[in-house]
Formats: sequence, C-alpha cells, structure tokens
Amino acid sequence: MTNLSNSPFIFISVFFLGLGLNLTPCVYPMLSITISLFRKSGQESRGRAFMKALAYVLGMVTTYSVLGLVAAMTGSFFGEWLRNFWVQLATGILVIGLAFSMFGLYQFRLPSWLTPSYQGSVQGALLGFFVSGLLVGVVAAPCMGPAVLALLTFVSAQQNWVFGFFLFFVMALGLGLPYLVFGTYSGLLSKLPKSGAWLVWFERLMGVVLLTFGIFYVAIAFQWPLLKWIVPGAFVAGGLYLGWVERSAHLSKKFLIFQGILGTLAVVIGLFFFFMPRSGLAWEKYHAGILEEAGASGQPVILDFYADWCIPCHELDQFTYSDPKVSATLQSFRRIKVDTTSVDDDETREVLRRFDIFGVPTIIFLNEKSVEVSSLRMNGFVTPEEFMEAVRSSELRKYAGKHGTGNE
Repeated sequence: MTNLSNSPFIFISVFFLGLGLNLTPCVYPMLSITISLFRKSGQESRGRAFMKALAYVLGMVTTYSVLGLVAAMTGSFFGEWLRNFWVQLATGILVIGLAFSMFGLYQFRLPSWLTPSYQGSVQGALLGFFVSGLLVGVVAAPCMGPAVLALLTFVSAQQNWVFGFFLFFVMALGLGLPYLVFGTYSGLLSKLPKSGAWLVWFERLMGVVLLTFGIFYVAIAFQWPLLKWIVPGAFVAGGLYLGWVERSAHLSKKFLIFQGILGTLAVVIGLFFFFMPRSGLAWEKYHAGILEEAGASGQPVILDFYADWCIPCHELDQFTYSDPKVSATLQSFRRIKVDTTSVDDDETREVLRRFDIFGVPTIIFLNEKSVEVSSLRMNGFVTPEEFMEAVRSSELRKYAGKHGTGNE
C-alpha cells in the first residue's frame, strides 16, 4: 500500500505525464480547435471562457478519477492475479504490444461513430462542455490508451483506492491544464508551436517508456535476475535511440540539437545507475521461528514485506537500502525479507495476519523484545533521508549505526 505523503515524485511524474499526453499526434492537432470553442465569440468575456474551460476540464478529471478509483478498488483481486506467471507474462506482452504501436508499427483507431464531431455550432451550456470533457478520453484513446493502461496496471497493483483516485486526478489535471490556460487567455494560442515531426518523436519517447514497463513484467514472470538493470538499461538504450537514431524531425537542426542533448543526458544517467557504488547489505529470508530466534538474542529486527511485481519494492532496494548511511544504520538489526509474491503457504499467510499487512512494500521494526515499534511502520517507497530520520527519532536510535550481530 503506497503512502501518499511519501510519494511526491510519483504524483509530480504523473502530472507531467498528463501534460505530455497533449503532445501525442492525435491530441495536439485538436488542442487549438477545442480551445477556440471556449471563446468563440469575440465579445464573450474572459470569465465566461474560463467557466467553459473549467467545465470541460472537470469532465476530464471526473472520467479519469473514477477510472483510477475503480482500478484501485479491484486492486486486491488484480494483485492476486499479478502473482500468477501467465498473468504477469500476458501483461508484459500486452504492454509491449501497445509500445510497438507508439513506434508506428500499427495504429489503434476507433469507429467514427464513437468520435464526437467538433464541426459546426457548439452548445454554450456548461453541461455540454462538461459532457465533452467526460468523452475526451474516448476521443484520444488511439494515442492515450497505452499510457493510461500502463498507469491502470500500476494503480491496480497498489491496492489503495485513495492513491488510485488521486493519482488519476492529478494526471487529469495535467492533461486539462493547457485547456484551462489557453481557453481563458485565447491570445496565447498563437504561441503554440505548429504540429510537426517533433510530435512523432514524442510518441517514440512514450513508446520507450511503455516498452520498459512491459519488459519489467516479462522479467518478473520468468524471474530473470536483471530487474535492477532494466531502468538503467532503458535510459542508455532509449537515450541512444531517441538522441541519434530516431530522425522524425530531420529537417529541424534545432530539434536535432535538442535530441542530442537529451539523449546524451539519458545515457549519462543510465551509466551512473549502472556503475553507482552499492552496499553489500544482506537480508535473510523469512521462515518460521526466525523472529523468536531474534527475540531470544535480544536483537532488534527490520522486516521488509515485498513482492517481485511491486515496483516500489525494487525502488527501496535500488535507492534506499543501497545508501551507505542506511546500510550502516541497519548493521545492528536482524534484517529479514518476507516474500509475498506468491501467498500460497501457511507460513507467509500467518506472518501477514500477525502483523496486519495489507499491501507492499511494508517495513516494520521489532525491538529487542520482539515487539513492533508501531510508530516506525512504513508503507510505500521512502527516501534514504526519510528512513534515517524515522529510525533516529525512534526508541531504536540506540541501535542505529552500531555494529553488532548483523548478518552479513
């Protein structure tokens, strides 16, 4: 279960994802046409235009927020499915297939009767604009569908309806922001860049993101030992492709320079993650009786509940536990990981019930008497700084950084 207060980066990223969806080839060309409807009459006030744009954006927000809510409320069922090899494999193949559509190998098209017409007169009633906003997801489905499906998969796996609702709420705000701004200040429309090959390049960028997501699920299905290298590899391969191979905008020298700079930056980031020094923090696998052993020796314990299909779980290993300060802090703790990828044995189900675990990642601490320090329970991804601050402000601070009977 993801802790909202500990995941600002996720919401910021999703906001920019929504903003970026406006740059897809089948959405961007309609942007100026749609916005012009908010202030069709030259005598219409800016306030009236703002209300029309707001009604339109609220329709968009309603559609996607409800979509995220429904996905998250069925998350427990979806989460159980994600533990199945065939579901993991099918999810990965489906997302990879959708990614190929972003590379132009084929296109998804809707029947014409499902696409609202923007020709002719438009009703001035706010309800009409609200309904149009509700339908915008259907109109833009050929381009937005793959990204939205990938986000739905992520939300469903988190099993947190509040998180799902607000994540899609934020994405819809990003998607609707240009309509609100340009609809109110219609003079800014002239500042928008014209449609061109750069839109195709942006679609390729989204294809790289989706392809990475799909490969991640295929790797989980086959339990390949390369999960931690997928994201760095995506930065390097994606940077090379988007920076120097993809030439949709070959007629624009300025855009070629932009591609080269962005591609170089992505490659550098990927190489940094590849060669970033990592700590040798070792973990024990949970088994019946291990907590009693730790309690008998008077040793504090950190229990990390994780699953192979859980993206934030891998982020904890990649960024938090690998931090030298976190590693040093945990040397005196008995470090135990509980694998919930497949909850099909009594041993795992018992420990989940014992500590009331409802989602992953969940981190709990037990003191030297094997009693949980409830104020230290963490849900979702936490940064190294947040982790250190929490431990050092707790009753377990006396153990932080001491080299005792850690398991190396």
